[in-house]
Amino acid sequence: MQVRLNTGMKTFAQRVKERREELGLTQGQVAKLAGLKQPDVSKIERGGIQKTTEILGLAKALQCNPDWLANEVGGMLPTTRSGKLSLPINLDGNSEFPGVRRVRIKAQAGATGFAVEDLPEDGPPIVFRADWYEAKGYRPEKMLALRISGDSMIPNLYEGDVVVVNTDQTTPREGIAFLANHEGEIVVKRLARDMGQWWLTSDNPDQKRYQRKACHEGTQIIGEVVYRQTERV
Repeated sequence: MQVRLNTGMKTFAQRVKERREELGLTQGQVAKLAGLKQPDVSKIERGGIQKTTEILGLAKALQCNPDWLANEVGGMLPTTRSGKLSLPINLDGNSEFPGVRRVRIKAQAGATGFAVEDLPEDGPPIVFRADWYEAKGYRPEKMLALRISGDSMIPNLYEGDVVVVNTDQTTPREGIAFLANHEGEIVVKRLARDMGQWWLTSDNPDQKRYQRKACHEGTQIIGEVVYRQTERV
């Protein structure tokens, strides 16, 4: 299904580009937020034909009313059922909604060294209410959000899922998933206690392929996985 645009003062392409620039976003950032690819956004801003799903995704990414974006109908900002404006929340230094930064963890020289690289282009921060952190005893500045790679933790974690890690918690616990640096490899594994020592185990039922690994001096626990964000139902 395609949307037929009206002949207002500005074109759909112009509204998309001007709103994107108003928010200070790149085409790549908008594409990630809208579930599109950067060339798709570029094509749209050059006047390409739009589909309903693209418009809805772009409206979400650009924090605006999809009717306004498509046909310049109604106000630019989305509204609630009560008719009140639903304004975007400013996350910069917001004490009520502290955000967890998106990162990539890289192993460094040495068996247990690692570095944290910020990935703002991966999307907006993962945000929780301040009282959630307080209830759990978490500190926002000690939390990291990163994407899962590989399928060793299927069916509980899939590639592309986002997990939040609490780096304040590094004490091994039975049956809990942790982010760890094991012999220079950054992994998410579930800890198990057996034969008087700790093991890194996979959730994948193919245990021949994903065998457990013993924790030793070359294993560094980086933090406990405390939250998962997934699109799988």
